[in-house]
Amino acid sequence: MEKAYMEEPYVADETLIENGVMDASAEMENMYLLFRVEDAIYGIEIKYVLQIIAMQPINKMPQMPPDMKGYISLRGNVIPIISMRLHFDIMEEEYTERTCIIVLTVGEKEIGIIVDAIQETITIEPEDIAPSPRTNDAADSYVQGIAKKLTDGNTAILLDVPGLFINNGF
Repeated sequence: MEKAYMEEPYVADETLIENGVMDASAEMENMYLLFRVEDAIYGIEIKYVLQIIAMQPINKMPQMPPDMKGYISLRGNVIPIISMRLHFDIMEEEYTERTCIIVLTVGEKEIGIIVDAIQETITIEPEDIAPSPRTNDAADSYVQGIAKKLTDGNTAILLDVPGLFINNGF
């Protein structure tokens, strides 16, 4: 497995807010981090993103849910790692130099998700979000809506971060 390296890790906007560089309410509202899994683009609210890190070895644990790859140790914290490919029932592929882990804060817990690539951060206004087409109960719990107007003309599936992990016991 080839390691992916990022020049600068993404640091949550909280650091900029604490240092007075930006206003939390103005800058983080309607901000989404877009990422790719397979050929689809997904978005999560930036307020949940703690850090983006390069792929690294993941420690295995017995009797994990099928989408959980294991855990890593980051800044003295044990972070469970979930494969978004497995979570969405997509066959896993070998990691590339763009594969990375997005560390999220969900309530009091930190969770890492493996994604194929980071796309961009973007402001998506509420009027540019279409309701999710209802498919099944599982997807309904974590699909927030569909972003209709991305800069490249694509759409993005917007995920509800807390709902995404409800079935994993987080």
